[in-house]
Amino acid sequence: MKVRCAIAPALLACAFACERSETVVAPPPLQVTVAVVAQAEIPVYLEHVGTTEAINTVEVRARVRGVLEKVAFKEGADVAQGDQLFVIERAPYKAALDKAKGDLARASAALQRVETDFQRTTELARKEVSSQADLDHARAARDEAAAAATALQATVEQAALDLGYTEIRAPISGRIGRLHVSQGNLVGGSEETPLATIVQLDPIYIYWSPSEKERLDVLRERKEGRYVQRDEIEVSAYLSDGSEHPYPGRLDFVDNTVDQSAGTVRVRAVFPNPDKTLLPGQYAKLQVMVARALPALLVPAQAIIEEQGGSSVFVVRADGTLESRRIVTSFSHEDMRVVESGLSPGEKVVIDNLGKLRPGAPVTVGSS
Repeated sequence: MKVRCAIAPALLACAFACERSETVVAPPPLQVTVAVVAQAEIPVYLEHVGTTEAINTVEVRARVRGVLEKVAFKEGADVAQGDQLFVIERAPYKAALDKAKGDLARASAALQRVETDFQRTTELARKEVSSQADLDHARAARDEAAAAATALQATVEQAALDLGYTEIRAPISGRIGRLHVSQGNLVGGSEETPLATIVQLDPIYIYWSPSEKERLDVLRERKEGRYVQRDEIEVSAYLSDGSEHPYPGRLDFVDNTVDQSAGTVRVRAVFPNPDKTLLPGQYAKLQVMVARALPALLVPAQAIIEEQGGSSVFVVRADGTLESRRIVTSFSHEDMRVVESGLSPGEKVVIDNLGKLRPGAPVTVGSS
């Protein structure tokens, strides 16, 4: 009897436990938001950071020696080609030019005289009145006078050049920098004295260095007709404050060698810059448009789980359960990512509660 009494409570406990286990209710399916895998034609941009550089930079120098008498510009101002910038004392060079002209006039008169003598002697020699020696002497005198006149003509031209160098004008249009030598100082001499520097700001270059792999990818896609040709590539520049430069640039140069230390290629775009917003030496974020309408599958970037082994998404199957799917992605487009493989148009991917999801779990879905 004691044994039967001990067993009975155990059986009752077991029966009670079984009854409790049968009443456990499974949790409801997780509520998730999904997005439909979309097929669209999109532009393709490559992103880089570039550096601005002036198309032309000219160092203005004094080419003749003298006192700097006049500075005709304001430092940091925009100047036009041909504007007067400096005047070096002109008087010594004006005097040298006048003297050279006088010497030339005297030599020209002497040449005219010996030319007349030569013509006369030639006529007399033809009549056998004058000897051959007299004719040779007259010819030599004529040639010597002609050479002297030619040398003095060159002296006049050089003196005129030197006088012209006393007035220095802007060789290009651009923005002039600070003054290197102040008015009243002696400039020129054996070395041409640098006075100021002019940089051309409109248009302006931006250089950047894509990888060799990226260059080859672009060439391959272009060969297959998916990307635009080189002369159709547009480049947008964004400044340090996030604003966009209002004038798009055009690719105009790709270097012919690869930087072996970095595995990159130097490329360049030219940008209109009428407002002088861009200055040489600035950094700018670039978007390089290599395709205008590329067919692509798009998924929201927030749906993609990035792991060491690659990228994946959770796909909602037709029966309302989840499937973890490996995908291959490429570039971004706004807040979307382009999917190269792993998904088909119309499939639904989960975009929220990703940390709570498990393969095979049932879900109820909404749409984004």
